[in-house]
Amino acid sequence: MRAPNIIAVLAIILGGTAPSLAQPNSQGAVELSNGTKVPQNPSLPKLNLTNMQREQIRKTVLTEHNEVEFRLPETKSAEDFTPAVGATLPKGINAQSLPPPVLSQIPELRDYKYVKMKDRVLIVDDMSKKIVDMFSETQPPS
Repeated sequence: MRAPNIIAVLAIILGGTAPSLAQPNSQGAVELSNGTKVPQNPSLPKLNLTNMQREQIRKTVLTEHNEVEFRLPETKSAEDFTPAVGATLPKGINAQSLPPPVLSQIPELRDYKYVKMKDRVLIVDDMSKKIVDMFSETQPPS
């Protein structure tokens, strides 16, 4: 028995009516039975970091020992990847949560992660795995 049938049977047994199931609408959102629309592909607001914020992030993550190493089997295929804003992280590359001192000073970063790769700090949208900002790991932003 499929799940919607089970819900309908249980509703009838319990003396109610079966709830209407969520249905996708033409805008790519699911509309719940109460009329609430839930986006299927939520996106974060555009991130606009200042050079001062980038420098704060850079200084904080500089001492973290989590640079991507391409000698590992799971990251070897990403060795030819060229980081760029808008690009999606290659398979096998896992972003890290930003350190608490950064998040306390820049709370809008709570839904983002970072990767240190090829002398760059990549700020990544955790949902889409897309790079939204990047800057040098070793040189202060100008």
